[in-house]
Amino acid sequence: MLWDKISQEYQFSPAFEKAPYPWIQIPMPCRSFPLTTVWNEEQEALVNSFFVQLGVSDLKALDWQHDCFSFDPRSYSGLIREYHDDERNCNVYFPSFFPDGDYHIFLDQDGKYALYGHPWLNEIVVYGQELIELFEANKELLGLGEEG
Repeated sequence: MLWDKISQEYQFSPAFEKAPYPWIQIPMPCRSFPLTTVWNEEQEALVNSFFVQLGVSDLKALDWQHDCFSFDPRSYSGLIREYHDDERNCNVYFPSFFPDGDYHIFLDQDGKYALYGHPWLNEIVVYGQELIELFEANKELLGLGEEG
């Protein structure tokens, strides 16, 4: 249901193109950042800490064409990020905040903050003024380029 809503409201358009194209239309306030390096565990924890600082207690983690999750960022360090689902007989992977092969979207229950990641353009779009400010203040630690 969330993917349908994102497709309808934000014109989400998944495609495999190396050149920039309008893949998602996020309302203001939002800001895009080019990703210059793959995030390590410390950077992933830093991004998670932004949601904790903002008081988010229910975050949706959507991974295009894969399992999606709902989690409390305060419990992030204890999450099992990879496991075998015996019922479906498949491996399940919790997505990283860095879009590492598929589109990743993290959004809070209230729709106030979100992180949209594009895997081939190496770009994230940050939604919500306070979240944007945290990304901006930690740009160097996260290896973010200038706005695209």
